Amino acid sequence: MDERLPQYLHQPVQILWFGADEFILAMSTIFVAVIVGGVIGWTLIGALLLFIPWKRTKPRGFIPHLAWRWGLLRFRHYPGPTQTRFFE
Repeated sequence: MDERLPQYLHQPVQILWFGADEFILAMSTIFVAVIVGGVIGWTLIGALLLFIPWKRTKPRGFIPHLAWRWGLLRFRHYPGPTQTRFFE
């Protein structure tokens, strides 16, 4: 049985010119900025325009690991962010 693999297994998921996490971040920020409006809305858009180039200098998976460090996300079979001792 001959099965074919995709040509680019190492490529990240991309929507338009954004990575998947950048796209979700951009859409949610724009959504909140439109609802809030005014100076705060424009500040959110400005922060997004500064954050995305900074984020692109970081390795893949940076946002989920940042959320894990802040305690907003839990990885299965992974110690918590305050864990300092490990026993195998």
